[in-house]
Amino acid sequence: MHIRRTVTATAALSAALLSAALLGAAPATAAATGAIHPGADDSGCLWWNDGGELDVRLVNIPEPVVAGQWATFTYRVTNTYDEPVDSLLTLADITAYDTADGSDVPLTAQWRADGAWTPLDATGWYDWFGTTDPLEPGESATARVRIKVTADAPDGTLGTAAIGAARTTGGQCERTITDLEFAVATAS
Repeated sequence: MHIRRTVTATAALSAALLSAALLGAAPATAAATGAIHPGADDSGCLWWNDGGELDVRLVNIPEPVVAGQWATFTYRVTNTYDEPVDSLLTLADITAYDTADGSDVPLTAQWRADGAWTPLDATGWYDWFGTTDPLEPGESATARVRIKVTADAPDGTLGTAAIGAARTTGGQCERTITDLEFAVATAS
């Protein structure tokens, strides 16, 4: 599910505002944290509902991300349901594009899994990459993520992220997906 943005004159400003307001923002109270583990299996999802109410964020992403340098941050999903969950599926599709012509700009995305940086490879129709530990209401699970936009990215490069999570219950899967943009600083 690679996302593409329609380019507007205010895209860079919008990205900066969204980054400051959504990407780095964190709830005032931090709950206990679990982990996200490799492997995500959505084969038990017979019906999908986009009405999920999970809180999914990229925390402490640099503003801006500098082309040619690793930017490291945290992917966090919080169980906002009134009951515990056995696990949540996690999703991330992080890309970059040239706002002048819409072409893709090379970007490497990795996450810290089993003690090593590994490609943030997607499985299935959506970009599922992992599964959380069991979470009580209000508890979160996190994973370290890093990205590197190619050093020769053109001026006007914008990063995009579709992040989300899903809860599976007896064949019914509720997913929460948030589309975000982030600024990329390039060489002039």
